[in-house]
Amino acid sequence: MMFETFVLICSISNPNICHTLSDTYGPYDSKKQCIQRAYEIGEQLPNHMPNYVAVKYKCFETEELKGKVRT
Repeated sequence: MMFETFVLICSISNPNICHTLSDTYGPYDSKKQCIQRAYEIGEQLPNHMPNYVAVKYKCFETEELKGKVRT
């Protein structure tokens, strides 16, 4: 199994406005790597989207897609 990272981010000024970020670097071989990436995204978020804060993350199990393009 491989793991894909998703991070829920919400607006600082209006917590009802939220978006889900999908990591483009993965998938990862282990859940630990996936979680580490989620924390990296949270740390880097202020540089890219200063009006948002990371609220939650989720690591989803996925089948490895050898030789195929993920869409």
